[in-house]
Amino acid sequence: METKNILIGGVVLLLVIGGGYWLLKGQTGTTQPSNSTAITNTQNPTSEPNKNNLTVEYSGQGFSPNSITVKSGTTVTWVNKGSDLMWVASTPHPVHTDLPGFDALKGAPAGGTYSFTFAKVGKWSYHNHLAPDKNGEVVVEQ
Repeated sequence: METKNILIGGVVLLLVIGGGYWLLKGQTGTTQPSNSTAITNTQNPTSEPNKNNLTVEYSGQGFSPNSITVKSGTTVTWVNKGSDLMWVASTPHPVHTDLPGFDALKGAPAGGTYSFTFAKVGKWSYHNHLAPDKNGEVVVEQ
């Protein structure tokens, strides 16, 4: 009986560890409220792909700029300048599976931010999970 309990406990432990790894693998984004003012790249970010950090603003009108091109390894920070929650997530809605890990997992309040470092080359569409008609894209180059 004791061996059976140990075996069941071991299986449960492996399932918990494996499930945690599966949920967290590849996740590099973070959501955090911010009281500080974000620095926005005001010099046409689509023509400056060599920046290591770029900022995209969100408001009731959507994301601005709507499309950016960055080099692999660039961190993009979305700043919520609107009054509604902003939940940045990879397409498609509602499953967010095109780029695993690119999902804030919750809404950021007004003034809050979400950052994600793009390591995989490609064209990554995203949206506000709470307002799916508000969307944008990040093109990641080598």
